[in-house]
Amino acid sequence: MLRVGVTADWQTYDGAPKMILNRDYLEWIRRAGLYPVALPALPGWEAEAVRGLSALVLSGGGDIQPLLYGADPEPMPGEKFSHRDRSAFEFSLVWRCTRMGMPLLGICLGCQTMNVALGGGLIRNLEDPECRHRRSEPGGAPPLHRLRTRPESLAALICPTPDIRVVSSHHQAVGRLAEGFIATAWGPDGVVEAIENAERPQVFGIQWHPERSPRSIASKRLGAWLKDKAETYARSRA
Repeated sequence: MLRVGVTADWQTYDGAPKMILNRDYLEWIRRAGLYPVALPALPGWEAEAVRGLSALVLSGGGDIQPLLYGADPEPMPGEKFSHRDRSAFEFSLVWRCTRMGMPLLGICLGCQTMNVALGGGLIRNLEDPECRHRRSEPGGAPPLHRLRTRPESLAALICPTPDIRVVSSHHQAVGRLAEGFIATAWGPDGVVEAIENAERPQVFGIQWHPERSPRSIASKRLGAWLKDKAETYARSRA
């Protein structure tokens, strides 16, 4: 069974850093017929981390430090940052995987990380008065919303009808696109929900959470896409 790396974060409990990764990512990848491998954020060990993998998934999480995309470093209300080691590790993984041609899927924060690492920017504090993209209150259920997709894109293949709803939970969003990327899906208010690059068809970034609705058509199709890309990559490296 092919192995897919999934990035994790660090959080401090009882004074010590603990690796944290939502199990839903692992279960969704397993449902796709792939073996998930949790990757601790250890900057400097990226080459070892991807060895033996056939694809990489950048998972969701907190906000990216503003200095990493040229924003004002002054803190803003509502920001909750991922660990610095995670950002350093994931940026390096993005650069390494795109050079190698390894399949790369960015989910929520992962999509934003991919865009920033390759030269793009972010909407630092997404205005969301109707709570379409994040919970209306702490502890509430994350919202569902429909997508508008670009015809003949991967996003349109993954979400074949306008009736499909995706699970959304994010405080930031893709802003200025990295060179070579185009937006291929949008939320009902025009927020970018997917990015693609014609020269890098093995790279895909989505703003929603497929692991939170694993039985949906979109989540199953995305899992099938990831498996197909992983198999193609594995054959090319054999």
